[in-house]
Amino acid sequence: MLGTLACKPLGSVAPSTQSAGTSCEYIGVRFVPPSGWSVKEESDGEPLSRITLHGSSGGHQVLASLFARETLPSAERTPSSQAHAYFQKFQVATASEPFTDFIETTFEDAARTYPALGYRERLPGPIPAMDVQQETIVLLVFPTDFPAGGYFYPIFWTDSHLASAPAGSLAELQALVQSLSVKSPPIGATAKGCGLP
Repeated sequence: MLGTLACKPLGSVAPSTQSAGTSCEYIGVRFVPPSGWSVKEESDGEPLSRITLHGSSGGHQVLASLFARETLPSAERTPSSQAHAYFQKFQVATASEPFTDFIETTFEDAARTYPALGYRERLPGPIPAMDVQQETIVLLVFPTDFPAGGYFYPIFWTDSHLASAPAGSLAELQALVQSLSVKSPPIGATAKGCGLP
């Protein structure tokens, strides 16, 4: 459902469901997931885990994924250059997928602007009225000391809804991004889990 550069996971831990205001900490990043959403850490055999969040927003199903990526050696060590190179690499890697309407853009919260990539995928239903539209936004979070830490953090956010309905609100994504803080480099970081104050 969620288009990413990674393979599907080979193993995972049991998901936890969040109550309002509780934090999670994985891969050196602390964040507050939307209330009632499930959060799980998944591993596909790589040194760094992927954090998957799943829940509902305004009647739409949303699947989100957060992970860490090393600074790309093929681009200048600035957020804008790294973002453009990452998005180009993603589009090449997914050229055989039925993704459409790619657009490089930005995503803003109250304090920061993030590089973002949007795209769509239409999934046929049993009848045309049941077709599903998946709207994905990929935004990149760069730590305030970037490139010192050597990593940035992609968040994939996929909203699934009937193709005849409009895309949902991004309020939960905005809140998630505003809550996110990098506590330590991801390699070797302790997975403290969820339910943190």
